[in-house]
Amino acid sequence: MSKELRPKGAIGVYLINQKGELLLLLRTSPHGNGTWSPPGGHMEYGETFSDTAKRETKEESGVEVGDIEIMGVTSDVYPEEEKHYVTVHVKALTYSGEPRIAEPNKCKEMKWFNLGNLPENLFPANKHFFAQNPDCPCESGRKYKTCHGR
Repeated sequence: MSKELRPKGAIGVYLINQKGELLLLLRTSPHGNGTWSPPGGHMEYGETFSDTAKRETKEESGVEVGDIEIMGVTSDVYPEEEKHYVTVHVKALTYSGEPRIAEPNKCKEMKWFNLGNLPENLFPANKHFFAQNPDCPCESGRKYKTCHGR
């Protein structure tokens, strides 16, 4: 490798509606094209996790995020792109607004998914997160795989 590669910080923001469904966006950007992911993106210099979660969710979906809770962290390497991200997965404890596609150049579809029936083509960082069997975002108090059988 000719250049020094360093991990970058990223955030994935899990919005859960009153039915216990997770908001996912179908990505069209080169990184992750054709995969589903929650709103999120790169941290900018000086931002807190909360700052990034609020900014990225507003930019991508028009939704205003209030308080957040950290659910887990993944380290994801994409060798074909020479990219490495440390992704902090957060849950929006409060949010307002109706989700809409706010960046059509990065997302072509937006949909609420039952946590027990997530699409197979999840973005790798999100797939990695759920494979770690975190506490379920639906607030059942159980682990994800126990709660949703995946």
